[in-house]
This record gives sequence, structure tokens and C-alpha cells, in this order.
Amino acid sequence: MENSNFQNFLNSCDELINCKFLVAEYKLQKMLQELANTQEICSLIGECLESFNRDREFSKSFVQDGNGEFMFILPDEEYKILALVFCTLVDIDAKKIDFTDFVKRFFGNSENPYKSFVNSMIIPFKSLIVEAFGFLNNKNENTESEEENVEEDEFEEEEEVDSDLFERAQKIAVQILSQLEYARNDYSNSTAMQICRAIVKTSSMCDIDVTSSLAMALKGCKAKQVKFLVKELCDLFI
Repeated sequence: MENSNFQNFLNSCDELINCKFLVAEYKLQKMLQELANTQEICSLIGECLESFNRDREFSKSFVQDGNGEFMFILPDEEYKILALVFCTLVDIDAKKIDFTDFVKRFFGNSENPYKSFVNSMIIPFKSLIVEAFGFLNNKNENTESEEENVEEDEFEEEEEVDSDLFERAQKIAVQILSQLEYARNDYSNSTAMQICRAIVKTSSMCDIDVTSSLAMALKGCKAKQVKFLVKELCDLFI
């Protein structure tokens, strides 16, 4: 695989994740172009589409609850996630799906509908492709890069890293709370929200035993809607 092509694809994913809603369609188009330039990713998506029943999976993922509210449910199987997100993005790019209406309809109950769309669809899509090819993307979701000062003493460097670790854990916990705020009020989601609130409250302690234990407890909740965010949180402490 051409590393430059793959990195260009990851960069385009990050641009879509971090952009403003007004330019999101342009960034989405760019991401699909970079995907098309990377033969290995195209082959992976093609394999996923072979076993993908488009109509059935769309009807299972884009649903309306008993109260008439529209919602998005991420599939359990990884190949279905890749196929579903890819088909949806292609339809948006081809104007078969009105992007503004789509985001408002299925993610409009959240405080930031576009961010909810990104967290629910784009980040899982990107993460699965990274995992499939064993690449590590060292950019965080805010596209901020940190430079280490080699002249700082070892204690100061360690303290800065630890502080950043707990800050990231807190941000992910807040993202999960945002995602679950309007999710089904079942035991798993309620417990997950309770644990996330505890992470937010205790992160300032910078106690790795406390935060990592809460992260592992969150993983045990098996809240499907936020499983990729939970994985991202747990990976901080591996």
C-alpha cells in the first residue's frame, strides 16, 4: 500500500470530522476521492459490499421510534458499518440524500447535530479502516499536535502527558454523554451515562487507577451506540 495515499485518506477524514457544517459536503467529497485513490481501501469496501443487503440494513439503521423521533442505530457487524457508511456518503455526494435534511432528521436531537453525525458514522468508519490495515493515526480529533521539549526535565514531561491523558478522557466521556442523552433509556445506556458523569467529575484528580477502572466499567456496559468512543477511551489506558 502507498503510505502517502493512506495518509491522505486519513487527513481527509480528519478534515471532515473537524470542519464546519457549511463546508462538510465539500470535505466529504474530498474524502471519497482520497478513498478512491487508495486501491486497498477500495478492495476492502468492495468485499464488505458483497455481503451487504443495502435496503435491509438501511431500514434497520435509520429508524423512527415509538414517539415519532428519527434515530440512527449503528450495525453490530464491522463489515456492515463500513458498507453502510460508505453507501450513505456516496448517496449524499450524488445528491440522492439531502445532507442537511439527513443530519437534522437523524441527529437533530443532539446539541450539535453535525458533531453527532461525525461521532456516529465518520469516526467509526475511519477507525475500522485504520484497524484493518494496522495503521496508527497519531492525530487527535481536534487536530492539535503537541511538541515535546527535550530540554524539559523528565518529571515535567511526565506531568504534562498525564494531564493531557485525563483531559482527553474527560472530553471522550462528554462526547459519550452527548451521544446517549437522547438514546433509548435502557439499563446499559443509563449505567454508561452514570459512569461517564463520574469520569468527568474525577478526571481532575489525575488518578489513573480511578479513571482506568471507570473506563473498564464503562466497557462492560456494552452500550452499542457509543462502542467506538468507549474503545477510544479504554485505549488511553492500555
